[in-house]
Amino acid sequence: MTTPPASKPADILIVDDEANIRMVLADILRREGFTSDQAADGEAGLALVKQHRYALVIMDLRMPRLDGMTALRQMKAHDPDITVVIITAHGTAKTALEAVEAGAYDYFTKPFDITEVRVVARRAMEKAQFQREITTLRHESELRYSFSNIIGQSSPMQDVYNLINRVTDNDVTVLITGESGTGKELIAAAIHHNSTRKNGPFIRVNTAAIPETLLESEMFGHERGSFTGAVAQKIGRFEAADGGTIFLDEIGDMPLSMQAKLLRVLESGEVVRLGSNDERHVDVRFVSATNKDLKHFVETGAFREDLYFRIKGVEIHLPPLRDRREDIPRIVRHAIARFASEMQQQPPDITDAALLRLTAFDWPGNVRQLINVVQNMTVMALGDPDSDIIDVRHIPDDIATTEDDEDAVASSGSGSLAGTSLEQLEKRAIRETLRLTAGNREQTAKLLGIGERTLYRKLKEYGLR
Repeated sequence: MTTPPASKPADILIVDDEANIRMVLADILRREGFTSDQAADGEAGLALVKQHRYALVIMDLRMPRLDGMTALRQMKAHDPDITVVIITAHGTAKTALEAVEAGAYDYFTKPFDITEVRVVARRAMEKAQFQREITTLRHESELRYSFSNIIGQSSPMQDVYNLINRVTDNDVTVLITGESGTGKELIAAAIHHNSTRKNGPFIRVNTAAIPETLLESEMFGHERGSFTGAVAQKIGRFEAADGGTIFLDEIGDMPLSMQAKLLRVLESGEVVRLGSNDERHVDVRFVSATNKDLKHFVETGAFREDLYFRIKGVEIHLPPLRDRREDIPRIVRHAIARFASEMQQQPPDITDAALLRLTAFDWPGNVRQLINVVQNMTVMALGDPDSDIIDVRHIPDDIATTEDDEDAVASSGSGSLAGTSLEQLEKRAIRETLRLTAGNREQTAKLLGIGERTLYRKLKEYGLR
């Protein structure tokens, strides 16, 4: 008997030539909240594996047509990341160990203990879940976290690029600082994706989002029964990141009790699960980020000084968007193209007036806020029956700026203009508009309301590039 995959993919595939064994296992797994498909031999099981990617395969070794060992090797050849647990008869431990050496995750023996089946299944499912997360994050890194997706040609961002290039080829700890929304996770992932660890996992942990009572278990894992509710063994994030990079976001919010334990891991490279005395070595690159002033936290005793110096091997500070306004036009156009592509439409144009308004705004939420606004504007423009051009009217009211704001940007926002000559004002206007357009002379001329020939003459006259 072979149970074909249901419309909703099952979690687990059970492969055994004994129908009663399949039925008992399916019932045990169902009580644990897992769905399952069934196959009566290795050949049928292999066919199902090629149709659907199961989180876990539980398979007997002795079966007709295609035995479990051969099926295991062929399944691993088809999908090296597949998680397989072997069922073997009592007294054949040697064969079971051979299966583990061939790529099986674990095994249990017949007649099996129900508790053992539950523990092994849950542990294997957890491992498979981590593997899926790793594969997904790796794919995201390839698509989203290359340097080409970090937009900005301003001087502050050039400094950031230089630092990233210096840290990618070594395992020095990196602390990324900056306001919320500046793109700290993007930088962390870019460091990983461009490093020698790029084929390893990139594991992100937001320490501020995890309750203090669960943080140690999430970071270091726990053994079954180590505390109330610990019904199965759990692999911590550090173990999941072995061979890759772990990124601790909002590290400034980490409780002092956890800071001491984190310092021990960074110094020794060993993690100890809750409920265990065994030290497990992990080979992990450590990157962290914060929007807090850690120096001040150290002075007030809210953050350990020894941990601060340990995590700050190299500090990369991301400037707020208001300090690199010349990057805003590039970010806006890049985001418009991205969102239009996701909607399978041609990217709309954006008017100079709308671009200037966006550039003039201070963006307290930084790049994250800008991207969200541009997404909204792109959707509204592409759905506008009258025009598919992004204009000022598509800018949300809560981020609209006044003419005074735009004037402040055009004059660099510094000092009084009283007593400044018209020649100096004109020179400043041209210089700052060139900054806003990232040196685009055609757009600069449009924003200033002059012809390109006039702009070229003024650039030569004032000695501007």
